[in-house]
Amino acid sequence: MTAANATTISAAAQDFVGYEYKTISVSASLEGLYADSYRSFGWSLESSEQDFLSKKSILKFKRDRQIRNKAELLRLQRQFDSYADRIDSLETEPKSNAGMLAIGIGVVGCAFLAGAVFSYLGGLIVAMILLAIPGFLLWMLAYPMFRHYVSSKTSKVAPQVDAAYDAVYETAKKASSLL
Repeated sequence: MTAANATTISAAAQDFVGYEYKTISVSASLEGLYADSYRSFGWSLESSEQDFLSKKSILKFKRDRQIRNKAELLRLQRQFDSYADRIDSLETEPKSNAGMLAIGIGVVGCAFLAGAVFSYLGGLIVAMILLAIPGFLLWMLAYPMFRHYVSSKTSKVAPQVDAAYDAVYETAKKASSLL
């Protein structure tokens, strides 16, 4: 091996950067938050893919393995992830609970209508009318109840969501100062 080759190899070794990679699946509504905030932990976004069935985004990041303050950055990153998970659960909880409420109201309406059908088949016209009216009313009330429940719960959790966003930004700010 010649001296020129040895110099070239040692220069190439000094230019080498080893990377670590991370792939995460996040709610599509929080994709921007993760893409922006992970930069504060030394990560750079490589690619983003949408999974339309699950409404998730798959984000792929990379960063230098020799990053300074790695232990503290990892701690802050875990803290950030817990706050972001809290935001996601607070934002999705009202709709899922409201959906269960609306489905329950609709099922009870179906039960009344089934009773009305059986009353009709049994020749009990008055019972059929008395059972059909609440059945149809429950069917018509399911969606307005869903919307009312979502709006009331969303307004109640809004301060908690705002506090979680503030905590996320503070954590990202601390991590950014470590880089």
